[in-house]
Amino acid sequence: MLARQNIMQNIATNHPAWIEIDLAQFKRNVLTIKQFLSAKTKFCLPVKANAYGHGLVDITRAACEIGIDYVGVSCLQEGKILRQAGIKIPILVFGAIHAEQIIELIDHDLEFTIASHFKARLVVDICQRLHKTAKVHLEVDTGMRRTGVQPTTAVEVLNYIQQLDCFILKGIYSHLATADDLSHDFSKQQTANFIAFLQQNNLLANPNLICHLANSAGVCSLPEAHLDMVRPGGLVFGCLPHQLEHIPIALQNIKPCLAIKARVSYYKNVPSGTGISYNHTYITNNKSNILTIPVGYGDGLRRALSNKGFILHNGKRYPIVGNICMDQFMVNLGTDPGYVGDIVTLIGTDQNTVISIDEMSEICNTHPYEILCGFNDRLPRIYK
Repeated sequence: MLARQNIMQNIATNHPAWIEIDLAQFKRNVLTIKQFLSAKTKFCLPVKANAYGHGLVDITRAACEIGIDYVGVSCLQEGKILRQAGIKIPILVFGAIHAEQIIELIDHDLEFTIASHFKARLVVDICQRLHKTAKVHLEVDTGMRRTGVQPTTAVEVLNYIQQLDCFILKGIYSHLATADDLSHDFSKQQTANFIAFLQQNNLLANPNLICHLANSAGVCSLPEAHLDMVRPGGLVFGCLPHQLEHIPIALQNIKPCLAIKARVSYYKNVPSGTGISYNHTYITNNKSNILTIPVGYGDGLRRALSNKGFILHNGKRYPIVGNICMDQFMVNLGTDPGYVGDIVTLIGTDQNTVISIDEMSEICNTHPYEILCGFNDRLPRIYK
């Protein structure tokens, strides 16, 4: 482990910007959620989109070290990467499947979603022809209107799956559409409808079937939705559903585990009236010390932060000035000093001053998950 950390540190030293992942905090977050749940409730960790930007393989390995039941991915490709990395626990593919993927899904021992009668028939055709067996979860659409079998036809699809030897039905699930709204009316109705469907078909009493519904906000605010398994994605990475009025006290110690830092690549002093960056959307009002930071929208830093966002330098906040470029952006220190090689913080804490994912997402008028998922592999990740 020490050798690996040294290698990652060398990568960061050789590249002037990096993402730091606090695995100890991540594990604390997972354990905090596990302790909050009933002992019988399983834990499925969604690691889609490169584990929300935190690193697909490393995050999954860390979670397996402290004991989780499932991981959830969006697609075949993510599941294959985990299997090739030696991950042995069950992996559920949430996304839609296509005919040409079915053999690989089965051969990599990936459980996958059946969301329509049509897709179920595709699986049957291939399994019967090649003498394969597929492990599947049936998705019922109770209100998300994205994927899933409509409740009115779900019984027909369920019976079709249960009658055929080529299927092993591992679970049945739905997804909450509005769980992070202040009003839980629709989420409670979704939960009630899903539970009613399960009860009407004697599915809740089946010990070999995993019924699951709750996402991060559902874990926090809808205990009746916990059922056999929960799927808290952003929550494990410290993204509390801030729209909720009340986060359970037991979950309030959950903290972010990602920071982004960079070394100053250039320093200049410019006079008042100087235009900065493309199109000179920022003009200095006074003589100013300007830093250039080697991170841009090519790394996933949102251009919407131009002339609106901030960085931290020596524990103080300073504004991003001018348009963010593909590979670089500029910061105005005013009259404060700065030096090439200084470390600045784009996301995280510096001497008790914080720039959070929530703050950045509010400036960009988007969701925190979009900010996290946007940072790509040009920024090496350091795990500590």
